[in-house]
Amino acid sequence: MFDLDGVIYRGDELLPRVVETLADIRRRKIFMRFMTNNSTRTRKFYCEKMRRMGIDAWEDEIVSSSYAAAWYLRKNAPSGAKVFIVGEDGLRDELLAVCDIVDEKQLQQAEYVVVGLDREFNYKKLANAMSAILMGAKFIATNLDPDFPASGGRLLPGGGAIVAALEMATGVKPLVIGKPEPLMMELVLDTADVKREEILLIGDRAATDIVAGKRAGVETCLVLTGVTTPQEAKMLPPELTPDCVVNDLGGVLNILDETCGN
Repeated sequence: MFDLDGVIYRGDELLPRVVETLADIRRRKIFMRFMTNNSTRTRKFYCEKMRRMGIDAWEDEIVSSSYAAAWYLRKNAPSGAKVFIVGEDGLRDELLAVCDIVDEKQLQQAEYVVVGLDREFNYKKLANAMSAILMGAKFIATNLDPDFPASGGRLLPGGGAIVAALEMATGVKPLVIGKPEPLMMELVLDTADVKREEILLIGDRAATDIVAGKRAGVETCLVLTGVTTPQEAKMLPPELTPDCVVNDLGGVLNILDETCGN
């Protein structure tokens, strides 16, 4: 199971040894899923983005935090729910498949407030979401990422910064869908024929990817093409230490050779 940002690509930049590594894994007929905390895009978008980069990928292999939020709502509100969203089109499109979206004129009807990265976030959206939560709507966060990697080595504010503002305003802690919580892992276990002990989770951020793997009870691998430097990897405390560390995605093939053979 691969994280996307910092493992497969960084912004629009394909990372080293990704295409050949994934092609080799396909050749071995090993089950794959791609996971991302980024809720701004649909699974179709991520699939098409990887294909433009020369990577074979299918929509049902993508697990985004927005898709996982929709899966959670489908399970917990099977007759449909009324939801107020702070987020972008990816979150809206995934949730529209399972619930009714309410606007600022219908805040009293909101049963859930679902919050993700929103690059047009403003005070009005904060106030509306706050009002809905204080009127009783359940608070769901797609993720708590403080930042995310962009092209050229730049970091940009993540969805967690928006969630933190709303948590401070309401005094309410959200249910978190994305990593480091294990819900996205549980989605895969619930919908695919794979066992927990057969999973290797590969990510670039110890505090989210590695912790998510540990909480879900799966093996973890930290790849050093994202936010974690080699020096930081050597200094990680036990609770953040992965089962293995590789410089780039090509190092995963050595792990597979040791555990699965050729």
